[in-house]
Amino acid sequence: MEREIEQLTALPAVEGAFLCDNRGDVIVSSDPAVLATVTMNTIGREIGRAFVALHAAGFQASRIDLTYDSWRLLAQDIGDAVLFVIAQPAVDMAIVRMTADVVTAAWKKDPAAQKRLQKHRSERAQLVNRTALDPGSWLSWNVIAQRSQ
Repeated sequence: MEREIEQLTALPAVEGAFLCDNRGDVIVSSDPAVLATVTMNTIGREIGRAFVALHAAGFQASRIDLTYDSWRLLAQDIGDAVLFVIAQPAVDMAIVRMTADVVTAAWKKDPAAQKRLQKHRSERAQLVNRTALDPGSWLSWNVIAQRSQ
């Protein structure tokens, strides 16, 4: 899995990449200079919650692309985990998405990668519970959940 992460980080304007399980815990990382592990875990949890909310609201999403002033974040859902790529704002995102697709396809065919993902397997829905969310977020989640019923 490290080799595929290196493929992503070798792209022009890409500053790092990491893979989080569905709890938001980092499985593998290029140790991007802009982010500490605890920050990667937080991003993993929040993007995981965003995927859960989108699904509950009836929207199927496999990618989330966030653009900030000084960096860009691509999150790609691969089922048992989320792949993240950190890049400069001017990155050629089409190349990044294509390479991410190649990387995730390789992981799906690789028994060792699958074994590693299964070791970290968890349900993303566990990210959305009353103890994990502040009161405002819990209220928002309930509104989304009620509309999806």
